[in-house]
Amino acid sequence: MNWPAPPGIYGSAEPLFLLLMALAIEAYVGGLSLRGGWLPRPRRAFARLVREVERRLNRPERSVADRRLRGTVAVLSLAVLTVVVGALAALVTRYYPFAWVIELLFLPLILTQRGTWRRGAAVADALKDGSLIRAREALRPLVRERIEASRLNSLDGAGIIEVTIAGIGMRFAALLVGPVFWYVLLGLPGLLLQQAAYVMDLALRGRAGAFGDAAERLDRLVSAPSRALAALFLAAAAAFVPGGKPLAALRCLPPHRGGPAAALAAAPGEATGSARLARALVVFAVACLFQAAVIGLLALLRLSIGR
Repeated sequence: MNWPAPPGIYGSAEPLFLLLMALAIEAYVGGLSLRGGWLPRPRRAFARLVREVERRLNRPERSVADRRLRGTVAVLSLAVLTVVVGALAALVTRYYPFAWVIELLFLPLILTQRGTWRRGAAVADALKDGSLIRAREALRPLVRERIEASRLNSLDGAGIIEVTIAGIGMRFAALLVGPVFWYVLLGLPGLLLQQAAYVMDLALRGRAGAFGDAAERLDRLVSAPSRALAALFLAAAAAFVPGGKPLAALRCLPPHRGGPAAALAAAPGEATGSARLARALVVFAVACLFQAAVIGLLALLRLSIGR
């Protein structure tokens, strides 16, 4: 079978350069309100599908073993589906002339760096103005999947700062380093698998019982390398931030304790109050730059090898 064109010529694009362009686009426009308006939300659409599958298969009258088995089959089926969709999309974007533009428009919808920074900065601004109510509302989109509303509403200033830092660390691993790692490793199929595992775990956690066990295990397995890499980026970034504690952050590398959330919490060092959150945001921004630099080096290396 003859493809229209091999990768690299006739309107095709190097995936690592596409990734760099997507990161640049997201760094410029990420987190703007227009992103949540007419632009699609792939994660939200997939979460609706997962909840519908769970509603149909996870009936309370069934036994725990039956519900766990049905959950395993459903999770694996959805994971395979995302890999197949990613592989088919990759065939189109790699071999059909100039179809890489579709991939370039899709990637910024998945990657989240500027959006995370904007939400963290909004919390810091609210705390600086002395408004805990505004700070909680700014924090809500950052951690709504992980923290119940009742607990969020009871947080004081110090609690808001710690939860914000933890939320930034978790999003850095799950919504930036994770997608980038699997995209570099396996392309679109890897990226969609990582996102599917993340969304299925969030969509089923706390509501599906035994049905969601497989989703939790899959997400833990898929996220393990990117969580370690995210913690490593944060520890390295702390070395370039005045007052940062890179060694303390390095001790939080998985599989020991904490992971990226704990690494970012340790990175600001002895800073307290709003200064602690501000320093954590700087560490996060530097870690994003580190990741982009690594991708750039990989792209140049691949380009030099291909010559």
